[in-house]
This record gives sequence, C-alpha cells and structure tokens, in this order.
Amino acid sequence: MKKAFVYTFGCKVNQYESQQLIEKLKEDGYSISEEIEGADLAVVNSCTVTSQADSQLRSLVRKLKRKNPKAKIVVTGCYVKRSKKELESFLPGVEIVNKDEIFKTGGEGRPITDFYNHSRAFVKIQDGCDAFCSYCIVPYIRPKLYSKPIDEVVQEISDLASKGYPEIVLTGIHIGKYAFGLTELLRKLVDIKGDFRIRISSIEINEVDEVLLKTMTEFKDKICPHLHIPLQSASANILKKMNRHYSAQEFSKKLEMIYKFLPDAGVSTDVIVGFPGETEKDFNKTTDFLNNNSFSRLHIFRYSERPGTPAASFENKVLPSIIKERAEKLARLDKKFQEKFWRKFLNKARPCVFEEGSKTLLTDNYIRLSCKEKTCKELCNIENFLIYEDSGEPFGRRNPA
Repeated sequence: MKKAFVYTFGCKVNQYESQQLIEKLKEDGYSISEEIEGADLAVVNSCTVTSQADSQLRSLVRKLKRKNPKAKIVVTGCYVKRSKKELESFLPGVEIVNKDEIFKTGGEGRPITDFYNHSRAFVKIQDGCDAFCSYCIVPYIRPKLYSKPIDEVVQEISDLASKGYPEIVLTGIHIGKYAFGLTELLRKLVDIKGDFRIRISSIEINEVDEVLLKTMTEFKDKICPHLHIPLQSASANILKKMNRHYSAQEFSKKLEMIYKFLPDAGVSTDVIVGFPGETEKDFNKTTDFLNNNSFSRLHIFRYSERPGTPAASFENKVLPSIIKERAEKLARLDKKFQEKFWRKFLNKARPCVFEEGSKTLLTDNYIRLSCKEKTCKELCNIENFLIYEDSGEPFGRRNPA
C-alpha cells in the first residue's frame, strides 16, 4: 500500500482541513505515515499569517526533500493561495496545489469521521473573514464567508462523539460570523448523546453577548468555561490603526460580564507587539490593561509585515530590538498570569481530558496539567482530577471522591 505523510502548519482550521486531506488520501488508497522516510507522498498544509510561518514552510519542504528525495511533495494551504508563484520560485520540483483543486467535489462541507493522532477533535463550522484588520492577510486569502448548516454540524459531531472523542472544539476563521447562530448551534449540540464536552475556539469581543454566556452557564457541564478573545492592543491609537472596532473600556466591561456568568472561566487573549507606530506609551497602555484585568494566558505575536495589507505601508516601523524587548516583557507577564490562574484551583477538582500530543491533562477552563499516573494516558472520557502543585508546576491526580 502507498504511504502518505501529512504535515500541518497553523491554526485549528488548518488542522481540520488536513484531516479532510487525510481522509481523501485514505479513499485514494494511501496509508498514513508519521515519518517522511518511506513515504511515497508528502503533503504539507501551509500557513501564511506571518513571514516566520512562510520561512518555516520553505525550510521544512527542503528538509523533507533531503530526507526522502524519492517522495512526491505537494504543498497546499494558505501560502499557496497568497502567492503560488512565490512558492514555485522558492521550491522548484515541488507540486504547488490550491486546496480548492484537491476538493473539486467535496468543498468546504466535507465532514470528517476521525481526527488522526489527536485525542480531541476540531470541527470547522465556519470559513472566511471580512473584518479586514489592517495587519491581517487572511481576508484576502479566505474572503468567502461560509457556514456549515446546523444539521450537518450535529451529524459530524455525533459521529465523532460516538467514536469516543471526549472534547470537540468548534473552530472557524471568524466563528462569530457563523450564519446560523452560534448560540442556536450550541443548544443543538448539548442534546447529542455521549460523554463529551464542547469548546469554543477564538471569538471576537463584540460577538460575546449575554445570550451566549447564559447558554454557557446553563450547560456548564457540557460547554467548557473558556473563551479565547483577541485583544491585540489596549491603545486607542493602535486599535484604530489596526481597524479593530472596540475600545479597551468596552473590552474590560465585557470581561466583567463574562466573569459574572462564569466565575471560573479561563479567558486567554492575543496581543500584537511592535505594530507600526506603537510607541512606548501605547505599549504601556496595553501592559497596564493586562495587569488590571483577569487573563488566564497570553498569546504573544511580534508584528509581521504582510505584503498587500494596509499596515505594510504604514510609517514609523518599530525596531526589531524593541519588538523583541516588548515580547519578552509580555512573556514574563504570561507566565505570571498562568501561574496565578492555576493556583486559584489548587486542591480543587476539575473535569479533564487527556491530550495525546503533549501527554498532558486539559481542564475544562484550559489549564494544562502534568500527570504522574500511568493510567492518565488511558483516559478516554471526561474525569475529575484534583489539581496539586509539584516543584512549582500544576499536576493532576484522579479525584478520590
């Protein structure tokens, strides 16, 4: 049997689309290999959100060619959509294929039936973005808004839950744009039989409302009390330049509302450092805001210029050395926030699932716990684990109660 190796860069949507690719490859007679050595085909699903992602993609493909010069290598994904010609010039002898060409008959709605090498399954319910944040290339690559019908999502998740996946993560490029109503979908999903929970991936602050929070509270045993809400900056000046439509004050009020409904919730966020024109004062406004509000963790992005976006032509670029310094400061904040958050739950039990990739436990409110028990890796449903500290790190053990 022919063997195929699949590698994924980027977000949960990309990981979902790689699973679609894997299932199509199996239909075409391939078995899936975890190593490039011995593979007849290598498919690399690319990301192009940052220049670093572009560079990493090119580096990996060259490495794959050295390790297995006989394998056919195919690159697909967002980098291909952004600049197929650029990739062809960088990677001669590699087949560059638009993902839409691979799924000529399947389209965006092709359901998955498994999630290779994952203990949690991601389900794409939405695609496309029309927000046009000034720094972001995604709306140019995925301009078409698409929402999977509720009945199709319900069927897809029912099938995955029946196979024992303890957590299903709803994902999309702009999940708040789900055309059939995110809250309406959640109310359908909680009725699906099975021992599994639902997690919402990244969502914009303007799309978190009282109706959503009431639903999360009503079904708190089924919907994870965790929201990832991008902040990007707390400076009014920078938010305006970014084309982000909220103020720091509005963000703060929404956080208060979230914790009113979900006091144990984990709220993580994205922050971009070094956006063109970001002064020390602008950056300090962001750090002050982060310190004065409650976040469980930070995802820190160093501004990456994307040709074709408005921000690429902005003046007053921030020096790389200053960007590095600011990113390191936020990394220290992130470490402090994460520790402060998990310590709130010391000696308390939280429902956990086992993560195959990192060999860790993941609580409902997104705390990663190490586990010394051999039976942790056998965990195939949701169980309560007691959070304890060992050498300054969070661990979990089965709750004796």
